[in-house]
Amino acid sequence: MIKIGIIILLVLCLTLLLLTGCIVNTVIPETAIGNLENQENTEEPVIENTEEPVMWSGLGMGLYYHQESYVDTLLANGFEDLRIDIPDYQNTAWLAYSKATLPGIIAKGAKVIWGVSSNKGNNTDYIITAENWSTFRQAILDNAQWAQNNGVYEFQLGNEEELHVDGTTMTVAQIIANLKSVATDVQEIFTNRNVSYSCPQSSIDDWITADKGDIDILASNIYRGGCGFYNDNWKTDITNLVNAFGVDGTYLTEFAISGSSLDDYSTDEAVQAIAVTEMIEYIKASGMKRALFYTWRDYTGGLFGVVKADGTYRLLWNQALLNSGSVKSITVPAKTATISLLNTIALIPKITR
Repeated sequence: MIKIGIIILLVLCLTLLLLTGCIVNTVIPETAIGNLENQENTEEPVIENTEEPVMWSGLGMGLYYHQESYVDTLLANGFEDLRIDIPDYQNTAWLAYSKATLPGIIAKGAKVIWGVSSNKGNNTDYIITAENWSTFRQAILDNAQWAQNNGVYEFQLGNEEELHVDGTTMTVAQIIANLKSVATDVQEIFTNRNVSYSCPQSSIDDWITADKGDIDILASNIYRGGCGFYNDNWKTDITNLVNAFGVDGTYLTEFAISGSSLDDYSTDEAVQAIAVTEMIEYIKASGMKRALFYTWRDYTGGLFGVVKADGTYRLLWNQALLNSGSVKSITVPAKTATISLLNTIALIPKITR
């Protein structure tokens, strides 16, 4: 009887060991996952930020001389490229205030982009004609010398002057030719760094046809639309600029989601921020190395600013601009798992006789 009992006990032990081995090496069906203490992670891949929010190094800002008090804030947040004013050469008061302010901003370490314009939108007397072009030309040369003497980082020949011609004695084709011509002389005066010009979106194709000549950088001011009309043409404009002039020969001196006002695009600040982020991501992907947001603060008749008229910041400041360089990556959860059975049977000691 003792032998029979021992045999029965051995058979039971062997059976239990075999059953335990089968469970451990069996693929466990989904219905049994609840019996595991440590389950396999079968969640879908998630996208997460792998870095703290950081600003894209190519991002700059457009602002005006009377916003000088904000320069420290901009520099502290990584905005080194600052495009300031581009005053009308005929507006002697604006020109004088701008020149009085710039040296202090430059001394703080800002890379100031500056030049002069003849904007008929500011004053109809500033319309460019064949008769007054020579005066404008001399103003460009004179202010290029001032910029050279005072440490301006980049000198601009003008800003969207194609929109300021009379269209008869001075056409778009003629102003382009004139700007290319004066650029040759400016290159002899302004040697600090680059000579640039900012064209409107509507004249990008004209410049591609004409070529930029001695202008170092043919920049542009690009918006998603305005006055209730928006489309994706801005993407084509950016691509065409890069294809024509290369990543070192172009950039955006102004970009924003609307040429009329941010609220015209959407009154929802979160939606504004998403749209700005989309633009920045496309600009970066195009290979462009710089883009300047327009503009820093709201002004009379223009609701474009990062800072609203009441001094508060729009969501696009933190959610888009300051987060423009953050790297996003896909993190896939590990597929390994430790399986521990409930009520695992302890190893039975070896029976000896």
